[in-house]
Amino acid sequence: MFPTLLKIGPIAVHCYGLMIAIGFLLALHLMRRDAEKRGLDPRAISDLAFWSLLLGAISTRILHIILFPSAYSWRDPIGWIALWRGGLVFQGAVPTVIIFCWYGLRKRKMGFWHTADTVMPYVPLAHAIGRIGCFLNGCCYGKRTEMPWGIPFRRVPWDLSQLPTGSPAYLDHCQRYSELSYHSDRWSYPVHPTQLYSVAALLGICLILLLLRKKWRLFEGFTLPAYLALYGLCRFLIEFFRGDHNPTWFQSSLSDQQVFSLAFVAAGILMFIILWHWNRYRRSQPR
Repeated sequence: MFPTLLKIGPIAVHCYGLMIAIGFLLALHLMRRDAEKRGLDPRAISDLAFWSLLLGAISTRILHIILFPSAYSWRDPIGWIALWRGGLVFQGAVPTVIIFCWYGLRKRKMGFWHTADTVMPYVPLAHAIGRIGCFLNGCCYGKRTEMPWGIPFRRVPWDLSQLPTGSPAYLDHCQRYSELSYHSDRWSYPVHPTQLYSVAALLGICLILLLLRKKWRLFEGFTLPAYLALYGLCRFLIEFFRGDHNPTWFQSSLSDQQVFSLAFVAAGILMFIILWHWNRYRRSQPR
């Protein structure tokens, strides 16, 4: 766990925010490059990407507040907007950003599905780099495990003046396991590195979308439903290894994030089927 990269007086560079910024800028660069190749205006891509990032951050925070209301208090008003502390639920961004981009592209008279095929492969790339920030921040950790790749998190990761301090996994384990003491132990138990599982899955989705776009382009717009289905499936499976107390759906064995993920899979499959038949219909019409 390494949440703070650099601190000069009151100014701190947080690894979580830094990784999000790096992921955004790298993905934007690749989107602009492909936009030029595919006859789209790179400036429009930049404009939409900037506002999508802002809107997405707000949406992910709002969903996190809804799911974890106990993590917020009016006694700490900065905590409501302190994105560098973590506390984002990615699924909250997807529908709002899709609607915003659809409206923005329509206003600019740019094809939504053509643009989606240009930018979508790089969305999971940006997300993957952001997940590295989760790992460095110590959030989104996994369940306790005896697997050789299990990773313990430190008690005191950075600023000793901030007490009680420690990684979320360590503080959680101190509360859950009586044999672990905050005052005598320095590490949590090894946990599944679910942040890194997500990094691997998201990079895989990025490569799959790029390969499909290049070698097996089914129809215009297929990358968006493919992304929704693939991401939803991966997130659903990874959630089984999460240990950070995600709320469950009406006391069931599924977390809220898993329910959202299943909705993504269903939406992706339904969108894929509709687009498939729509494009077949268009091709069958005389020109």
